[in-house]
Amino acid sequence: MAKKMVNVKPWIEVAPPLVIFPTKISHSPNLETIKEEEKNEDDKKDNSF
Repeated sequence: MAKKMVNVKPWIEVAPPLVIFPTKISHSPNLETIKEEEKNEDDKKDNSF
């Protein structure tokens, strides 16, 4: 009886890297927060009359 050929990779190719370092550092600009303006009580009233 013939033996089946099994494709076995060496353990180096199968094992994941121990530490994964980012290869590309993000250089995206920092975004500023938008603050809403506080409204006065007079602005809340409807003065259309």
